[in-house]
Amino acid sequence: MYLSRLLLSGEHLLNPYEIHRSLWTAFPDVPDQNRDFLFRVEQRSSREVRILMQSQRRPKLETDNLRLLASKTFELNLIDGLQLRFLLIANPVKTITDEQGRTNRIGEVKKCRVPLIQEEEQVAWLKRKLDSVALIHRIEVEKQIPLHFRRHGKLGKIQPYVFKGGLQVENGAELGGLIQNGIGPAKAFGCGLLSLAKW
Repeated sequence: MYLSRLLLSGEHLLNPYEIHRSLWTAFPDVPDQNRDFLFRVEQRSSREVRILMQSQRRPKLETDNLRLLASKTFELNLIDGLQLRFLLIANPVKTITDEQGRTNRIGEVKKCRVPLIQEEEQVAWLKRKLDSVALIHRIEVEKQIPLHFRRHGKLGKIQPYVFKGGLQVENGAELGGLIQNGIGPAKAFGCGLLSLAKW
């Protein structure tokens, strides 16, 4: 995998979904491939956004609006029992099913995601996501500024939270897979990238 730092610029980035679209341009060689990168906004100003990105491929293309500041390969060496610090920006939600059984256009019972707003629910959500792969022994949760966006002509909003603390690896192989795929929804908005570091 690759860990890269990028700088994006332009007024279009005021719409958070445009950050995701801009990052796609760093991988011009396989335009039809499924997204195989996660990212997190590290710093934002009115016209620039600094990004930390984890990807299966090395970013290649630089444009007037996208600069690759640094990129390096890294391997996950997650030994069971290892104690690590973690940082995650995530969008903790739960899915609820229509109680009256109403269906959508294709005949499935309607479902929707609702945000978890109580800290106890948010901590329990993350513990479920890491169940059997890591044991969380210290955690702090911090509410971020809501992200308002426009996608396919529709307005939307997500509420990200920063989770940080300490964990112990219980199943290194499965935790590695979880890190590659990301945690929770809203990955197109900079959520899901789990960063680990030694104590």
